[in-house]
Amino acid sequence: MGGFVFDLAETCPEDNGLFTTKAPRLTLTPRGVALLAACGYLPKISTEDILDKNKSDNVSKLLSVLQALWMLVQIIGRLIRHLPVTLLEVNTLAHIICAIIIYAFYWNKPKLINEPTRLRGDWIPPIAAYMFMSSQISGWRSVRPGILKKDWIDPEFSILAFDHPACRKAELNSVCPCPAEAKPGAANTISKILEASTNSDRAWSSSEIGTFKQRPFNASVIKGVPLERLVSTIENRLESSGERQTIRWTLAAQAVSTYPAIASRFVCRETAEGDEMYRWFEPAVEELVDDSIGNWATGNLLRDMSGFVMGMVLWSASMAYGAVHTTAWHGHFPTRTEALLWRVSSVCIAGSGFTWILINMLARSFPWFKAYWKEVETLRAHWTNLVVLGILAGVCGIAYLLSRIYLVVEAFISLRKLPASAFDTLEWTKLVPHL
Repeated sequence: MGGFVFDLAETCPEDNGLFTTKAPRLTLTPRGVALLAACGYLPKISTEDILDKNKSDNVSKLLSVLQALWMLVQIIGRLIRHLPVTLLEVNTLAHIICAIIIYAFYWNKPKLINEPTRLRGDWIPPIAAYMFMSSQISGWRSVRPGILKKDWIDPEFSILAFDHPACRKAELNSVCPCPAEAKPGAANTISKILEASTNSDRAWSSSEIGTFKQRPFNASVIKGVPLERLVSTIENRLESSGERQTIRWTLAAQAVSTYPAIASRFVCRETAEGDEMYRWFEPAVEELVDDSIGNWATGNLLRDMSGFVMGMVLWSASMAYGAVHTTAWHGHFPTRTEALLWRVSSVCIAGSGFTWILINMLARSFPWFKAYWKEVETLRAHWTNLVVLGILAGVCGIAYLLSRIYLVVEAFISLRKLPASAFDTLEWTKLVPHL
């Protein structure tokens, strides 16, 4: 809970299903909060107000960290005295390190906030409409093929184009270049068109500020999906909302024309329309709002929010987990077979983490690798690649799962046969008060 929300019942009491969601409010994602700040509407909240919502204190956190550190100190002391460290202690050490890192990052994070901060103002409907249409909460299950198709939800923007009349005027063509590889934020954004149309000799009427409309079909074709199926899907989606849809599109267009931070998120495209080129703008698809924000990021959010960086961070934790267990390489094991399985499992976990870090790093650094990986995910790569990668992923996935299970199980069953020195206690630890 917590965060910033648009309370639909309070902000738009007359919407009558304008946002096509059963949720009573829209919760902003981190990207949504950043966009709200760029538009100048992020509320000022004092540190005192934040701390007032916090239901945890530094004393309880400090006691938890000290208890974890005490275990770490005992393990270090045993190593200095050349006393054996049991596998259960090694396994506990891996979780202690994770716990300390989590506490370090979350120390100042308020806990157990039940009620979010409600945003209020007449400016909300246009921005809320734009954020809603950009997010997956406005969409439907994708018609895209692929191994992750259950996680792909196409937002309303994925079938829409923003059309501005100024783009059709020859005198503004120099202001709105439309290169083949256009990128959001470049000189070909709506911001430049709005500025040029304002400075031109002809005054544009309020009805010509731009509007959302159905995207050209040939610009919406998804590889692997028959055009007839795509057209039918789009038409059914557009016909299902009626008047509410028109109002929502009008509000979103108002936000585009009002806030440069929103106008700069579009990419200029060109489509042949008879003998002439039809110029339109493709809206950015971003996860800006949701009906609720969970504690764990879903696959959709990871892909939309620097997912490769997030992937590298998460897999770094996995690699570190395996690396900690390799420290017991020459530890005491009841049998040689158990020692071999422990070593293989530790290397498997650490190696899997390193491999996925490398894959995420390559996808982030090299566009060609990112494009190839996307073809694999959508099952559009050559069938030999899919077969080989599928077998490798299946084998490695099963091996990783079994390795994680074995390390936990072995940590406990190894207690059946310990050396006598494992029961020795460091004398100085009896003199230190601890929990």
